[in-house]
Amino acid sequence: MGILADTNEVVKMYHCTTTMRRIWTYFSNSTIHGFNYIADKRRHWTERVFWVLTCFISCLATRLYLQATWYAYNNNAVSFVTDTTYLDWNTSFLSLSICEQESPDKLYDLASKMYGSDRDLNIDFYLRDIAFYDGACYSCVTHCQKGALNCTTDYDQIIREIRSECKDLIGNCYWNNEPFECCDQFLPITTENGVCFIINSLHTVKEDGEKLKMISNRKLGPGSLAFTAYESIKLFIHSPEDLPCVNHPQEEKFLLSWGVSFLMKYQIKEIENDPLLKQVDIKQRNCRFPDENNLKVYNVYSNSACIVNCRAEAQLRICNCTPHYLKIPGTPVCGIEGLGCITEHSEYFRALKTNDFNKLGLVCNCISSCTEPEYNVLSKENWVVKQDNEDIKYGSKVIIALDRLPNERLKRNVVRSRMDLIVSIGGTLGLFLGVSLLSIVEIVYFFVVWTHKTPQSITNNVKSKKPVHRPIQNINNLPFLH
Repeated sequence: MGILADTNEVVKMYHCTTTMRRIWTYFSNSTIHGFNYIADKRRHWTERVFWVLTCFISCLATRLYLQATWYAYNNNAVSFVTDTTYLDWNTSFLSLSICEQESPDKLYDLASKMYGSDRDLNIDFYLRDIAFYDGACYSCVTHCQKGALNCTTDYDQIIREIRSECKDLIGNCYWNNEPFECCDQFLPITTENGVCFIINSLHTVKEDGEKLKMISNRKLGPGSLAFTAYESIKLFIHSPEDLPCVNHPQEEKFLLSWGVSFLMKYQIKEIENDPLLKQVDIKQRNCRFPDENNLKVYNVYSNSACIVNCRAEAQLRICNCTPHYLKIPGTPVCGIEGLGCITEHSEYFRALKTNDFNKLGLVCNCISSCTEPEYNVLSKENWVVKQDNEDIKYGSKVIIALDRLPNERLKRNVVRSRMDLIVSIGGTLGLFLGVSLLSIVEIVYFFVVWTHKTPQSITNNVKSKKPVHRPIQNINNLPFLH
C-alpha cells in the first residue's frame, strides 16, 4: 500500500511538472506578443515582471473592450435615420377594415323573424352578444346560465342571419376616382369584432384576379378611397399587416352612423429597412417581419395579431376554450359556460400591461412589426346626408384620402452586423495582444493536439521520490507530428 501511495504521489508530481513545462514551452514559442519575454530565462527578473504586468493589463483591457463590443452588438445593432430622398418613392395606402355596427331596429326585426313576435325579449340581447361579440357575453351570464333562456350554440346560424354580407354593407367604391367592384377588393376576415371586410391587407388572399394596387407617387398623386356605407359601421385604419382588435388605438377607430357621411385625411411616415436587417436576431432588432410568424390565430405577424393571439391563448388557459370569432386550430369553441367564464374575466382579458406594472391585465410581450408605418390623422369631417342626393341616397358617403405625398421616412440601418462583430473582436485582440487566428490555433495545438505520456520507468524511481525529468513526448498518431 505504501509503494502504491508513493507511486500515485510521484505520478501527480510528474503531471504537475509536465503541465508547467508545457505552459512554459508554449510561452517560449507563442506568437502572442510579450509571452516569450516572460518565459525567457536569459532576461533579468525585473524585465520579466514588467512583461507580466504589461500582459496582464493588456488582457484586462481586452476583456473590457470585448464586453463592450458584445453589449453594443446585442443592444445597439440597429439605428434609425431620417431619409428625405422622396422623389421616386412609392407610398402604400393604408389598410381599411369595415365592421358592421349593431342596429337595434334591424336586430329586433331579425329576432322577430327567427323566434316570433311573442318571444322573450331577452333573447335579443343574446343574439346581439353572439353576432356582435366584443369580448363579453353578458346575456350568457344573466340569462342563459341561469336557465331563464334556452340559448342555442349554433353561432354560425345566428351570425349568418344577423350580420350583413359585403354587398349589403358597402357599395359605389372608387380608388382615385376610378370605380371598382367593392366586394372583389374588400375581402372578409375574422377578427375580434366578428367578420369584417378589409382592403389592402396581407392577411387576405384573392382567389381570382389581382388585388388593387393602392400606391401613391409623383405620377399618380396622393391616393383617395371612397365608398358608400349602407349600414352603420365601424372603421379601422391600420397598416397592411395589422388587424382591428379590442385594443385598437382610439384615434384610428371611427363609429359611423347611417346617414352621416365621413371624410378623413391622413399623413403617413413609412419605414424602410436595411436589406441586412433580416440577418440580425429578432431580439437585437426588436421587431418582426410579417413573414416571421410565430402565431396560431393568424398567418401573418403584426403587433395587433400577436395581441389577439396572446388573448386567445389566455382564454384557452383559463376557460379551456376560445370564442367563436377567435378559433385556435385544434381547440374547443366556447359554449355558454365558456362564454360565461370569458365574460367573468373580461376585464383581465381586455387590459394589457407590462411585467413591471402592478395592475390587472395580460402580459403579452408583443414586439412591433419591422414594416409598420406611422399614421397621423390630420382632419375628420362629418356631415348629414341629404336624401335627395342620388349618389348617396342609400347610405353614407365615406372618403379616406392621403393628404399629401410624404417627404420623409424612417430608415432602419444595421450598424453592427455579424461581420462587424468578428472584425471588432479581431481588431481588439490584435491591438492589445497581437493575436491572430493562427495564435488561437497554436493554443489548440500545444494543449490539445500535442499531448504527452508518462514515462514507463517512473515507477522504478518511486523510492527516491524524485520527479523524473524527461522531455515531453508526443504520442498522437498524426503523421506531421513525427
